[in-house]
Amino acid sequence: MGLNRSAWMALYYIDQQGQLNQRDLANLIGITGPSMVKIVNQLHLAKLITIAVSAHDRRERLLTLTAAGSDLLAQTIPLAESFREQVTAGIPQADLNTLAQVMEHMMQNASDL
Repeated sequence: MGLNRSAWMALYYIDQQGQLNQRDLANLIGITGPSMVKIVNQLHLAKLITIAVSAHDRRERLLTLTAAGSDLLAQTIPLAESFREQVTAGIPQADLNTLAQVMEHMMQNASDL
């Protein structure tokens, strides 16, 4: 399965959190619920994630990486790190930190609209 940016980010965030529900994952990635459903279905069909129903709320779907999902993520993280290093080459870390803060503030402003 070829991974687009959003699908890769989904695997990454699920791995970081251990388990996530679809709504929280969509918010982390910055996509709509319907777009998240499509990605979750693709990842599930590819056997990269499992989907479980929450014991507390039957409407909530809990997502967890499978061994295949963990393996694929482990293979792609070095590529992502190399790409990040190339595009941020020559930019001081302080500037990158400022950019991250400004972008986070802009995203918060946008979500408040």
